[in-house]
Amino acid sequence: MEPLQKNEEGGIDLMQIAGVLLGHFWIIVFSGILVGLCALIFTKMTATPTYTSSTKLYILSKSEDASGVTSSDLQLSATLAGDYAQLIKDRTVTESVISELGLSLSSEALSNMISVTMPNSGRIITISVTDTDPYMASKLVTAVRDTAALHIKEVMGAEAVNVVEDANIPQGQSLSNYKRNGLMGIVIGMAVAIGIIILQFMMNDTIRNPEDVKRYLDMSVLGSIPVMQEDTKRKKRKNPKRER
Repeated sequence: MEPLQKNEEGGIDLMQIAGVLLGHFWIIVFSGILVGLCALIFTKMTATPTYTSSTKLYILSKSEDASGVTSSDLQLSATLAGDYAQLIKDRTVTESVISELGLSLSSEALSNMISVTMPNSGRIITISVTDTDPYMASKLVTAVRDTAALHIKEVMGAEAVNVVEDANIPQGQSLSNYKRNGLMGIVIGMAVAIGIIILQFMMNDTIRNPEDVKRYLDMSVLGSIPVMQEDTKRKKRKNPKRER
């Protein structure tokens, strides 16, 4: 590894550092993958399995049959969908669900278990609840959906909040924790590898050529003695039993 060079202003040569990092590209990638795998294994061994159940709502600004719904109604419903999504996690909804199911949770804790998503343009809202029990997750999301539908009607004056899809009982574990921890492990592993490589590079003050003598010691080289490595190798091949 060549010693660190500086530019004319005395600063660190970023191009040289970039070249060193590029030369150790596979070490950096391997470090990220290794730490990422360790993070996944650690998550598997320590994290409590969680399950996510979802249900969907379809919202219109007023209750009419398909022939009576105008384009302005659809646009208004799509605009208000964001407001509806915020109302779903409102404290009024969470406290009502906690009271209805007799839960020993705080309003904030239940709100953190709820996630609400929707398309960029549309009226279908997906409500999801994550819990350590798949049956409880399904029960919770159903209660949240029904309570939120009533809350939306009272606050926003919506007359049509219809259930598009009932809550499911999740069969597989939620992978959000695995994805998050695995990604964090990859980033941390690569960052540590980059830091170590740069540190070793900056601390290496080995003089390897005449230009380094001039650059770092401000001295001129009067002469040099070449090392004939090929001749040394040939002598060793000719006398393999000379040294025992």
